[in-house]
Amino acid sequence: MQFSLIENPEESEINKVRHRLQEHNEPFWEVDDKYKFVINLNDENAMLGGIVFTIFGEWLEIDFLWVDSSKRDKGYGRKILEQAETYAKLKGCKMSFLNTFNFQAKPFYEKNGYGVVYTQKNYPVTNYRYFMEKKL
Repeated sequence: MQFSLIENPEESEINKVRHRLQEHNEPFWEVDDKYKFVINLNDENAMLGGIVFTIFGEWLEIDFLWVDSSKRDKGYGRKILEQAETYAKLKGCKMSFLNTFNFQAKPFYEKNGYGVVYTQKNYPVTNYRYFMEKKL
């Protein structure tokens, strides 16, 4: 038996481990699937904002939310987030989860009802990463 280290592995190498872990975990999950969604905000042919989210059981997981700098502080981020939360509630979600950094959108999420449940300090070196939840 031997160990091998792969620096900057191809996605196929990552998936070898990921799929084996998923196979191991499968009998323990109470739900069968995770579903990914995207909501985009467009103006003519330009994307001005968007959100990527996952629904897993009764949880909405916000993966990414982005608004073009020309449209920030005009309520578009809130509207995009509300659309994702509304859709998730229709699908039976009771809670929402996300993470953000100190240089990102923590105050925005707090204004929209999210609270910090864990702070990861000095990540990756000097920043803070906030794990946040909201009851839907």
